[in-house]
Amino acid sequence: MGYLPPKTNQHYRGQSWAVGILALAASHTLGVALAKLALPDSGLISLGGLNLAHEGGLQMVAMAARGGATQLVWGLVLAFIVLRHRDLTGLFVLLVAVEKALFILSGLIKPVTEAMALPGNVAAAVLLALSVIALFGARAAKSSD
Repeated sequence: MGYLPPKTNQHYRGQSWAVGILALAASHTLGVALAKLALPDSGLISLGGLNLAHEGGLQMVAMAARGGATQLVWGLVLAFIVLRHRDLTGLFVLLVAVEKALFILSGLIKPVTEAMALPGNVAAAVLLALSVIALFGARAAKSSD
């Protein structure tokens, strides 16, 4: 099968726990994506507590499902890096950190007026902090040559 390049895990020189943080981000992303795709309301009512009984409510469900499709692909890419290309861990941990920072920032720029906090903010903050820490762990260890 010529679609997949050979594994490069043997080239990874960072800490194994940094790969574990990337795996945690992958599993979180896949879980959120599957919820958006599998739940009939895309999680907007059942998880987000939104009232969709208005014009455009069904479009919101469809838009959330589309976002879930994109998240599914992103989660699969992260899992692919963990399983086959750990030498790219540093780059993808950085991308996860940027994604989570933008996720949090978007909630600050476009604040909600409801009493309920935006779903996913706590998980995004935890994954942002862990990703920043993993950036240091994913760096190649200095060789003793």
